[in-house]
Amino acid sequence: MKDCKVNILGTEWQIKIGNTAQYPALEDVDGYADSTLKEIVVDDMKQSENQPGAKGNLMEYQKQCVRHEIIHAFMEESGLSHNFEHKSIGIEETTVDWFAIQSPKIYKVFAELDIL
Repeated sequence: MKDCKVNILGTEWQIKIGNTAQYPALEDVDGYADSTLKEIVVDDMKQSENQPGAKGNLMEYQKQCVRHEIIHAFMEESGLSHNFEHKSIGIEETTVDWFAIQSPKIYKVFAELDIL
């Protein structure tokens, strides 16, 4: 994946792929959405390659991380981000992960039915 721009509910957001040297806020996370800068940053996953415990398909995982952060951006732009709390059970993160993981499957069904 390369750096790009995306329209989220009428607002331009930048998607940036990099590492902790470029984006120190990536320390201990695989990605984040900065609503103040309208910026999504996701790890390039290069440091994880061939590391013990690393995902087997890092590029697929990176796509999932990008989707996850895009969902955060949609929640932000729709005004919902302030309605969630970050709790130990991860209500917001659980919801965001569900959308990020399931959205390709949902999109496939919608496309098959021609209901987009």
